Amino acid sequence: MKITANEAEKNQPFLAITGKIKTYEDFLEFKNVIDSTLEKFKNKSNSELFLFFIDTYPINSYAIGYLMKLKENDKVNVQIYTNNMKTLNLFQYLELDKKFQIIIKQN
Repeated sequence: MKITANEAEKNQPFLAITGKIKTYEDFLEFKNVIDSTLEKFKNKSNSELFLFFIDTYPINSYAIGYLMKLKENDKVNVQIYTNNMKTLNLFQYLELDKKFQIIIKQN
């Protein structure tokens, strides 16, 4: 797994995650990068996070639960982009497409 941090338009955090989030160690790396990214942007008025999952399937339940925590408890507006139909189908199967804005983008 590889994570690249950038800024989207209007100085919003954007993370590109390439590869599987399969193990607990992968989840911890995923969580730590998101936490440090959100910490950098915490002074912004709105809490938004853009995630682009590139060939990211499977995604373990730890990561999905953490995204839910960000959305529900921390009130972070998480927007998810993916290039993988399996990833999109996973979020739809779990009915998380109703919680997150999920967009498929093909390269």
